Amino acid sequence: MELIKLLLIIIAFFWGLAFLVHICSKNKYTLKYYSKKRKIEICPANKSHPSQR
Repeated sequence: MELIKLLLIIIAFFWGLAFLVHICSKNKYTLKYYSKKRKIEICPANKSHPSQR
């Protein structure tokens, strides 16, 4: 039972991150993630520098 709860929490976490990235890309925003302080910034996309795909 504990394993099922853990898997559901992990799935919900990653689904939430995927949904955040989807909404930001749809509205032309960018995500910046800093790992030292675990800071996430959401900024408007800079049109002068196109993203490399």
